[in-house]
Amino acid sequence: MIISGFILRAHRLDKGVSCKSCADYLDITTTYLSLIETGKNKPSKKVLKKAAILFDLDEGYFLSLPDTLLPALDAAKTLTNVERNILSSLLASKM
Repeated sequence: MIISGFILRAHRLDKGVSCKSCADYLDITTTYLSLIETGKNKPSKKVLKKAAILFDLDEGYFLSLPDTLLPALDAAKTLTNVERNILSSLLASKM
């Protein structure tokens, strides 16, 4: 699984950076950014380096999940589809 794009998206959304602005800064198209953020394409080292600067992060941060998320990810693997949908809805509602 390519997690770097998911992490990039999370930081982009957290900082309120638009797809267009982010893609422009990273010197890529918005289509390519979308492919990265959905895990369909792996970002280049150049893109990760620029993203690290943009979000004031260490480049290595994009290469692994934060330790606090690992237990949640393990627990999520045991959920049924219905339970995943419930959890997704709850998370989207910004409880």
